[in-house]
Amino acid sequence: MCADFDRDEARSWHARVRAAWDERAPRWDAAAERDRLSRSRDEELARTVSALRLQPGQRLLDAGCGTGQWAIGFARRGVRVTAVDLSGSVLALAMAHAAEEPALPPIEWRTGDLARLPEPFAVFHAVHCRAALHFVPDVPAALREFRRVLRPGGRLLASVPGSLSPIYRTSFERHLPVAPEVNWITPWELQALLEESGWRIVDGWGDYGLDLTGTANSFDPDRLAEFDIRLQMAAATTWCLIAS
Repeated sequence: MCADFDRDEARSWHARVRAAWDERAPRWDAAAERDRLSRSRDEELARTVSALRLQPGQRLLDAGCGTGQWAIGFARRGVRVTAVDLSGSVLALAMAHAAEEPALPPIEWRTGDLARLPEPFAVFHAVHCRAALHFVPDVPAALREFRRVLRPGGRLLASVPGSLSPIYRTSFERHLPVAPEVNWITPWELQALLEESGWRIVDGWGDYGLDLTGTANSFDPDRLAEFDIRLQMAAATTWCLIAS
């Protein structure tokens, strides 16, 4: 969305996103729980911890934490996690999952707006924002807030769908007179926004899994590796960028 997105518009946007995720929380959680048990999720978690250069005892903001599978994975590795989401329904499921693990280090769960965080400056060693920024009305504002709360030298993981992602298969709806809950940002747009804001891109990779409804990605990631990075970004279900 544009930079002059006013407070009332943002409030209306957040209300629509919250209602949508309150409704879809059980379906999302079922899919995320299946994914959590897979070997690929363990590999992705290890890759993320390495890319963010996280160490036990360091603080992580999980921005748009959903039903908590990533936050719990980080906490198991000794990371001190603050997990924020707009939807109270998904947070309730996240807290229930955490409660199933009595030995899990405590996680701070909180509802909130990613562009208006209550933390002081420079408190987190890393920010993890996976598949959440396309639900934000003002992406530059969220990126500024991530920079504000990130310690010097800290890293951000941010991911959004590619333009050919099954998640964006209804992108034509942005031309219809319906209230949107998605801003349709693409990976190369996010990368350009990050670089324009002074971030440095240090890594990136694609995920080519299912979307929320179980729709498969029709592209073979092994074959895509032969092509230009922009095509890989476009085809990815979500594309991760690591920035510092």
